[in-house]
Amino acid sequence: MRDGVRIAIDVHLPADRGHAALPAILRQTRYFRGVTLREPFRRLPIEWLLDHAADTRNRFVANGYAWVDVCVRGSGASFGSRPCPWSPEEVADGNEIVDWVVAQPWCNGRVGATGVSYDGTSAEFLLLNNHPAVRAIVPRFSLYDVFTDVAFPGGIHLAWFTEAWGSFNRALDANALDAAFAMMLRLQVRALRSMPQQAVVQRLLNVADSDASQWLTERALRLVSTGVRPVDDDPTGDLLADAIEAHRANFDVHQGALAVDCRDDKGISSAYPDATIDMFSPHAHAPALRSSGAAIYSYSGWLDAAYQHGAIKRFRAIDNPGCRLILGPWDHGGVHNVSPYSSSAKTAFDHDAAMLRFFDHHLRDGHDVDIPEVRYFTIGEEAWKTSPTWPPPTAVDQQWFLSTNGRLQPNAAKGSGVDEYRVDQNLGSGRRSRWDSLLGLLPPVGYGHRAALGRRMLVYRSLPLTAPLEVTGHPMVRLFLTSDTRDAHVFVYLEDEQPDGHVEYVTEGQLRAMHRKLTDDEPPYPPTGCHRSFTRAHLEPLEPGETALLTFDLLPTSWRFARGHRIRLAIAGADRDHFEPLAETPTLALRHGAAHPSAVTFPVIEP
Repeated sequence: MRDGVRIAIDVHLPADRGHAALPAILRQTRYFRGVTLREPFRRLPIEWLLDHAADTRNRFVANGYAWVDVCVRGSGASFGSRPCPWSPEEVADGNEIVDWVVAQPWCNGRVGATGVSYDGTSAEFLLLNNHPAVRAIVPRFSLYDVFTDVAFPGGIHLAWFTEAWGSFNRALDANALDAAFAMMLRLQVRALRSMPQQAVVQRLLNVADSDASQWLTERALRLVSTGVRPVDDDPTGDLLADAIEAHRANFDVHQGALAVDCRDDKGISSAYPDATIDMFSPHAHAPALRSSGAAIYSYSGWLDAAYQHGAIKRFRAIDNPGCRLILGPWDHGGVHNVSPYSSSAKTAFDHDAAMLRFFDHHLRDGHDVDIPEVRYFTIGEEAWKTSPTWPPPTAVDQQWFLSTNGRLQPNAAKGSGVDEYRVDQNLGSGRRSRWDSLLGLLPPVGYGHRAALGRRMLVYRSLPLTAPLEVTGHPMVRLFLTSDTRDAHVFVYLEDEQPDGHVEYVTEGQLRAMHRKLTDDEPPYPPTGCHRSFTRAHLEPLEPGETALLTFDLLPTSWRFARGHRIRLAIAGADRDHFEPLAETPTLALRHGAAHPSAVTFPVIEP
């Protein structure tokens, strides 16, 4: 690179390409561009176990694309260090790499970029360079606003993720692939333990979830792989050793997040003392994304943490020609079908085919295809649908009011009522949640025991529905709350209660009460509900004993409640499994009725 830092890349070309010049796909990853398998494992078709991009890469190469994998600066076999995710230096590297790619005889001068999660955001940041060769990107299952989409949903620190992801990254940056994957496998074991199992299987899982088992797993993985693949001109491994040594200076994402309560707090990275979390958030660079002119295929799933909201924000903010949005019944990465009505937990959707159609359209001549502006899946109806916009223009707001005796009703409640709730700080949403999927899950996202958890929350239920009800869009809650503390966390879960009492999780939303103030400043992207800045200037502590209004949206969904089912709204004050708890335990009083019309507004698609 321009500063002397050496970047490791792999180039994959079709074996039978002849002299044809090909469009190129760039994947910039911080999770190793490739690994070295030991004998005899390198003779086995197990590359995909340690390289999640292997199948997609092979599919694209087989369809006449060049594919370029990059270990981003400060990771894998590349030199340099990482002062923060998607640093300005890392973004600028992408421009030089594209220059190199288009200068190769095997490239036709057109470049696309894609990736999942971090790598998807790398593809998005590539557009900041405004390189004319980069015509289209597909950021898959990735954030758009770092603060609200992953680090601080609703202003609450997603501490489980920043700590676990930070530990995983530290292991990778030391080339300790064994430790990194042993850690991930232990997360899978904990997810499996939360599922109903036969007694003997449960005992085996209990043993597997131990420090001794993790130690054994690490040693077994060392027999399979030596770690990241060195570059070709490093037969002794000296270059790789020097690159790994340079990674010691890398940024610790969890420690950085601990320095933040508000969007505009400084100090998240010692390398950029005046920078805030927005420095490495795509939404803060929307003008550059628009000026690139590139088509963006925003790609996510309903239980992909909060990244489906990120995909929607991106699609609504960046109106370049050819931009598209798809939202499926998927968790993070799209491997699983998370609909409880699906006959299989493995998705039958061909993600690679969808991307190939998009890239063919933008990177090849004579491949004009019709891709709907918005394509989304309605769970319960089990149907794919299209729309010219998001939210669908046919959605109509329908209010349901909280009332006495735990009722949720479509008519405004008369009189007044109050329900007191002592927050259960030990309450958690389990190890198979939408948030856990951020680090990959072998079992699909699933929320068991919702009926039992409801006994530890405030719950409001409708009467059995007399007709199906499709909720597609962004449900909005309005709660009148009194607390005996100056701050509170509020978690609201939308659920589907079946006639036999079984409860299915639909979606959720959360808000730190100190961030409740709505603002009329210019929002950074078109809001899908109310707008708040999450800045320090707009912090507003609660006054103990005084009623405050909290208005916020739940994460978007498309769900069809069947006839005879009940709509449930469950309200809690903690999710210890994922979010940093408050130091104090509040007692909340939720008020409803004519004077305090606490309610939820559903965007309903009428038949």
